[in-house]
Amino acid sequence: MSEHAAQAAGPRPVTTQTRRDAVVDELRRAIMAGELQAGQRVREVHIAQQLGVSRPTLREAVYQLIHEGLLEQQPYRGVVVTSIDEKFITDIADVRVALETLAARALADDPDGSRRATLEAAWQEYRDAHGSQDAARLHQAHVALHRTIWDGSDNTMLKRLWPTVEAQINVAITVDESTRSDPDRALHVHERLIDAILGGDPAVIQAEVERHTRASADELIEMIAERKRGGEGSEA
Repeated sequence: MSEHAAQAAGPRPVTTQTRRDAVVDELRRAIMAGELQAGQRVREVHIAQQLGVSRPTLREAVYQLIHEGLLEQQPYRGVVVTSIDEKFITDIADVRVALETLAARALADDPDGSRRATLEAAWQEYRDAHGSQDAARLHQAHVALHRTIWDGSDNTMLKRLWPTVEAQINVAITVDESTRSDPDRALHVHERLIDAILGGDPAVIQAEVERHTRASADELIEMIAERKRGGEGSEA
């Protein structure tokens, strides 16, 4: 796909009331779908017009995606779409598995029950969001559920690291939503994770966190591989 064609097929307009967060979500979706390709410049005026938002709003969204690692600032070229390879994805998964296992185990080791109560409340919100069939609400509840695991650990360093890891979890969630669009499966997958944490067995918690995280990483790797195969086929 040429740069011109990618931009033509790229980000779709968002409503004025959603503003920055919706712009972040739409740009993230366009990147993961290959509509904005690795190495492609993010032309501020053009994309702001496509999305129907102001340039300052777009700029805020771009800064967020630079923080997430999906965009990068290059000398003399400006902001471009980052090239995401298998090593990048597996490295993030390795770190997530280690840190989220630590957080989940700490949450499960709950001296007075307050940590579990907080997790159960976040899990109830996730289920309510699933029942509402509101994709935006479900996405936010999904991120909040993972945030609760980290916050519930009561580990100062994990709490400080969360904003950085949240960016990568957001990417993983977006990939899952865009590739499968299967809220029922996601509900059951998270039910296993929450049951493991509330069960309190450290070995089971580690196994479920690893399975949960690796699955998202493997899907993203396969998505990128399929995109490359499709590009090679179109050039033949």
